[in-house]
Amino acid sequence: MAHAIMRGKNGRRYEVDLGDSPIRVEIHASEETVEIFVEADFETHAEERRRFALINIPRHLFSEATGQAARRRAREDR
Repeated sequence: MAHAIMRGKNGRRYEVDLGDSPIRVEIHASEETVEIFVEADFETHAEERRRFALINIPRHLFSEATGQAARRRAREDR
């Protein structure tokens, strides 16, 4: 089950429960940022009623995190 959880500056949690609906994932990258867009209900709902999660992060942090994940995976596979 796909979902997203974030905590805002005010300390409140926000959740997007995408349930078991088919989801679409798009990743867009520029030199400075990586944007990850996850959308549910794209087959059954109008665009303004679809559930979605959108995150924009600095590219260097995304690269560091994926590199660390790859190194962890390589250690686990040994």
